[in-house]
Amino acid sequence: MRPSTDTRLIRCLDGLAMSFAVIDYLHADLHPLCSTLQSSPERLPVAFERCWSFVDAVHRIREIAQSIPGLSVKTTEVRIFLDATSLAEDFRHYIQHLRKELMKQPGNNFPVWGSLSWIAPDDPMLNHTVLAGAQIGETTYNGCVFDVVNRTWVSKVALSVGGRTFNFDLMHEACARFRTFVLPWIGTTYTAGIQVQTQSPVVSMRLNLTGGDDVPPCNDSGSQEPAARLER
Repeated sequence: MRPSTDTRLIRCLDGLAMSFAVIDYLHADLHPLCSTLQSSPERLPVAFERCWSFVDAVHRIREIAQSIPGLSVKTTEVRIFLDATSLAEDFRHYIQHLRKELMKQPGNNFPVWGSLSWIAPDDPMLNHTVLAGAQIGETTYNGCVFDVVNRTWVSKVALSVGGRTFNFDLMHEACARFRTFVLPWIGTTYTAGIQVQTQSPVVSMRLNLTGGDDVPPCNDSGSQEPAARLER
């Protein structure tokens, strides 16, 4: 790849860096959060919010990965990443078109938000699965997947929709592997030099009211006079 001055590389780097950070944040607390659901069922909406936010973040990384100037989707590392995370496309499509899913006749035989499964922190062989919402007729769901060859769980947390399972640990590993390739690739490709910004500028403004009335008075022309000024 020839050195490039295409500033779109900078925007792709920013988009990826933040998305990877979101993935790390969501994944770090996901299993501990799920482990509290039996004693604190009121946290279930938070757990589902984090799961579906994770799906959305993976989808976003996939979108950016296929838009980076000069990086072919046929590149080995890109191909490996896209193959490993392809399920994110189907899951995001489902939740983005939920209205269509809810209007199906007959309806889906799985919970609207999917079934959420996790491994008990105090018993490595115990799998819990929660089904949110009403169960109409025969309901199908999947638990965590167990690898009988390696005698271990594929993921400590999994989300099931329509008989398919989204394994968060595997998805996080795929994203981590792709990050070690794509961020340095962009950094060395952009000729002017580029690196991920670890600190972002914060712009602060204080609103100072200059009058006692809530509504600014009108001047002779009928327009309102400013009743406040902003200080940077």
